Amino acid sequence: MRVLWFGTYSLGGGYPRNTVLIEALRTRGVEVVECHAPLFADARAKVDAAKGGLGALATALRLARAWLRLSLGFFRAGPRDAVVVGYTGHVDVYLARLLSLVRRRPIVLDAFLSPWDTVVNDRALLASRSIKARALFALERGALRLADRVLTDTGAHADFMAETFGVARDKFVPVPVGSLVDAPVPVRVGADGASADPLRVFFCGSFVPLQGVPVILDAALLCPEIRFRIRGDGPGAERIEEELRQRATPNVDLERRFISREELEEELAEADVVLGVFGTNEKTGRVVPCKVYDAFAAGCCVVTGDGAAPRDLLRDGVETLLVERGSPEALAAALRRLGAEPDLRASLARAARAAYEQRFDRDALGGILQGALAEACAR
Repeated sequence: MRVLWFGTYSLGGGYPRNTVLIEALRTRGVEVVECHAPLFADARAKVDAAKGGLGALATALRLARAWLRLSLGFFRAGPRDAVVVGYTGHVDVYLARLLSLVRRRPIVLDAFLSPWDTVVNDRALLASRSIKARALFALERGALRLADRVLTDTGAHADFMAETFGVARDKFVPVPVGSLVDAPVPVRVGADGASADPLRVFFCGSFVPLQGVPVILDAALLCPEIRFRIRGDGPGAERIEEELRQRATPNVDLERRFISREELEEELAEADVVLGVFGTNEKTGRVVPCKVYDAFAAGCCVVTGDGAAPRDLLRDGVETLLVERGSPEALAAALRRLGAEPDLRASLARAARAAYEQRFDRDALGGILQGALAEACAR
């Protein structure tokens, strides 16, 4: 099978999705040819574009140049069995469908998650009834309908998109996020079976609302005996930094910067427990983020917020601990339990690594994606 990975899709730090799926297909022996023209330099550029004004105008000009490059690359790539429009590429589906009128091949959109839901509900960058929000909704609905198959990260997101945008549910194929980390680390339990003292807890993120970083800070106040390391940056980082100063929590080490994959693996190797997401909005319950899969790949003990997607993909009490989202008390109780029960921590860590190898590594994800592409080609 020969696949063209097409569009202005996101790459680099904080955006592992496309790289994971491309490598997953190549692991299965699929030939993947990339036709890529970058549009946004970073997450902040996306935010500026979503707000409109000069940011939107600059984005429109960059998009025109990118589409010219993509059009040339589309035909230079030669024959292919299917075209995958990478995330974030809802707008690129329109170009892919137009170009495929000349060379008809199935179009598969990696929607991953909903841009409209992210901008309107999760981050509240646009009012739901505004003209811009309605335009974004129409653009996303059109992209989902134009694609022959749509990839999402979870079944919960597939259900949400199908119902929200009026698209047949059987068009969607959930493919977990997966990870680029593949370096299992030893469980940090002493030779006598005692827990390391103090317990070391690690979180890495972009501080967006669904991650629930304030919940982590509140839990840190309740657990002064536990050390928290927080790394990352993003639109909400300044607010989180200010909250940390106001709370005066000396057991929290916050460093505002995105870290490399090598640094991430070092942090995972040093952590006793890795944290997922704990926000209270509806989107949080529909995701199992990359940070959880990174921890699974490294064989770490994980605590994350409960929800439809975690319940569907992860086994609570076996591979991870799921806690009530938005509750620092529930998170603090789980961390104290893990500190007091090193055998449980070790068991969860071993089961997490086993789950990654069986269900979430590149070969497993490549199998799901290859099957979806084969089905699209057969229609």
